[in-house]
Amino acid sequence: MTEHNRGKGTDLSLAIYGGIFSVDNSGTSPGVELLNFIYGATEDQMLDPALDPSPEKFGHNFARKLAHPKELDQGREADKQKLKETLHGNEAREVLGVLFASLQIQPPNVKNTTDPGWTRKPFFPFTQSLIHWDIKKSNEKIERVWMRGGGSLLHKILRKDPDSDRLAKIRVGFIDLYKNVESSSLERLARFFRDHQSDKVSSSSPDEIERQSRANLDSFEDVYRDGVLNILTHHNLASVAKIETLVNWSGLWLALMQYRRSCAALGYETIPSLVCDCALTASPLRRLARMQFKFAFNSIKHALDTNPGGNFGHLEQRAKDGVRGFFTSTASALGVLNAYTGNRYLTLKVNALETLVAALVPDQDEMPFEEFIDSCLYGKVGIVVSRSAADRAGLLEEHDATMFEENEVGLAVQMKAAGLLMAFSDATQMVGIKR
Repeated sequence: MTEHNRGKGTDLSLAIYGGIFSVDNSGTSPGVELLNFIYGATEDQMLDPALDPSPEKFGHNFARKLAHPKELDQGREADKQKLKETLHGNEAREVLGVLFASLQIQPPNVKNTTDPGWTRKPFFPFTQSLIHWDIKKSNEKIERVWMRGGGSLLHKILRKDPDSDRLAKIRVGFIDLYKNVESSSLERLARFFRDHQSDKVSSSSPDEIERQSRANLDSFEDVYRDGVLNILTHHNLASVAKIETLVNWSGLWLALMQYRRSCAALGYETIPSLVCDCALTASPLRRLARMQFKFAFNSIKHALDTNPGGNFGHLEQRAKDGVRGFFTSTASALGVLNAYTGNRYLTLKVNALETLVAALVPDQDEMPFEEFIDSCLYGKVGIVVSRSAADRAGLLEEHDATMFEENEVGLAVQMKAAGLLMAFSDATQMVGIKR
């Protein structure tokens, strides 16, 4: 175990989940970290199941500082000198600063007031050269601060896929992902700043966190792999949409997996399904969705507190809370939880629905709505929305079926408004991606 992660719940997280979960690497961070692993390798070594990855680590701290002039003006003299050597005049600096600022994303799980500077605002990876590794602000070395292991686990799961045919298709999907923009002006500009970055690191040894992560622990990993393949091969998704959906699917799947493996660690023979409130207005089902969130939250807490199968009694509660916080922060950021704090309940916001449709529906034009909510939402990820799913989950013995019927109608209305559902008649509603 590296000193960087010692005493922070890392061992406990690895023991229960197979990878490192922390509130600091929640939300979209795992997906961005995954892209670092994928494109930090040469094409012939990408997702090699027999080769522990040693990805090149690229920084963009100088380019990011252009988007935050105060950071650059108050920075090191070496940076100021490099600015003079790279740019000619303040006009170029101003134009590039605005450009790079527009390419940055504010991670949805990070409050604007948490870090007003540049370290927690990565560039959205519109092009391959905009993918970059983590950088710690205090020393500006490439260092794993926010990318602590969620993406490492996902990378391990993908490259250790026992289905060699699926793995080969996923590799091709990643190779082709940026083909349409590899010669664009933005890619050339991003490549210039990346290649001239002074803190580029070529790793000579395998990544220790990826090597510690464990794959093929349960069949739910195939749901993630199938989702990645569906996203990468979807002909109705543009490259940018694929990248965004892939990042969201990575975090969303990890949050669901954390809940499922917590239940498994507690000895549950079957994993209880999760009811999501999709009604347009407050309904009796919202109370159940609130209870379902509390059950998921407490299951994760109980698994961490009792540390089944390990001896972690020495850990402080704060360390366990950091691991548990991954679930709530990620679920909120990616649209499965209504809010970060307060009166919370499970739901499916538009961003979550877009992600789930792209990941769970194979590359075909349409799927019947009933099949999507029963075979995909319930059958693959254990989310209950409809009456039929509630019946299969054994919930109708204690709860009124009518509220699930209303919930199903509410979901259909939301999906139709988001362009994910086409209604041809009262009896024929089809789910699909049209962008």
